[in-house]
Amino acid sequence: MVADYGLPGWDTRSRPMESAQSQKPELNLIERIAVSILRRQNGRDQPEVHRWPAQELVQIRRLERSAVLLAALSGMISGALIGGLEVWLNFTMPDASESWGRWIEYWIIFLAGSVLVSVVEILFLYWVVLRRVARITSIAGLRLSEQEIDQVIAIGLSRSALDLPDPREPIYGIDPYARVPRWRLVGYAILYRLKIGATSFIARVLLRRVLARAAVRAFIPLIAILIYAIWNAIIIGWVMRASRVRAAGPLAVEELGQRLQAERTQLDEPTRRLFLEAVAEAIQSGGTAHPNLQLLLGRLFRELAITPDSLTLDWGSHRDAVADLATEVQDLLLALITVTTILDGRARRAQKRFLKSLHAACGRRYDARSTAAVYHDFFQGQGIGPLRKEG
Repeated sequence: MVADYGLPGWDTRSRPMESAQSQKPELNLIERIAVSILRRQNGRDQPEVHRWPAQELVQIRRLERSAVLLAALSGMISGALIGGLEVWLNFTMPDASESWGRWIEYWIIFLAGSVLVSVVEILFLYWVVLRRVARITSIAGLRLSEQEIDQVIAIGLSRSALDLPDPREPIYGIDPYARVPRWRLVGYAILYRLKIGATSFIARVLLRRVLARAAVRAFIPLIAILIYAIWNAIIIGWVMRASRVRAAGPLAVEELGQRLQAERTQLDEPTRRLFLEAVAEAIQSGGTAHPNLQLLLGRLFRELAITPDSLTLDWGSHRDAVADLATEVQDLLLALITVTTILDGRARRAQKRFLKSLHAACGRRYDARSTAAVYHDFFQGQGIGPLRKEG
């Protein structure tokens, strides 16, 4: 079993990698608080990354379910409080629509109450998620210290717990967003910011337009309770899933690194460079700067002894060399790219097309079920599963 990360991409002896990687990211106040809570709750002095046995997987699932249930309950409570406030205002201020002064007073009271309830609810949800994510990291054997490798993991986990997007910046000189249209990046940013207010919008604007009858409209505050609960459960379910993916990443990277170590003697310098060009292509096809990919690249540049600034990032000029590789080397390349595509939680369509083209270049047929099996093992905390070569 793995006793330490074994991810030396930030080793102080590896100067080329330090210069290629950007400086430690600046965190805002909320992120700094989140990282501090994660570290305090994690409490590990030493990392002990390992495959998750059945009893640990049960504990992790229980933590995930409890977070979702508490999120739904908090949604019901906040929905009831806001709905109750609206009912009370309608009862005490029935003439609010008859004068500007009364209308403004109505909305000031309603918005102030809604904001207060929402702020308390969001803080509670952050507390629920951060405590459980920290517990999951401890079970998985991750340490969240201030050392650089731990810092990458801690910041990535804090962003998933806070439901924040990954940073829009290159990883070791590779820009994951180079092929993502600007309009799509803007759209993603808008969607992230709409998440919190979406339920209020649906419950209080769309429902009022659709359900025009006054008799039905009176029940909208009650309907909103259910919507708040369901929305909270969905969002926190996503958050816990993203956090589990990040907690499972270090083990998968470590097992892949061990396989590279075992088979490195078969790889000459052009082949090692080819491997990294293929990884860069897979990352740019995915269009995300996931922290697991940062861990992967840190390990690969060290294991393959290639400096990041020497890559061409032009897969077209390397594609034809794949067919000339030995069968065992092709196996390793396909395993490497398969892991790269699943490390952020799912393989995108462009990545699947790339995997399919790689298999074709190797004279093989791409099997999506095989990739799904690798992802299943990865998500269950079993590393790279059927791709690992043991003994």
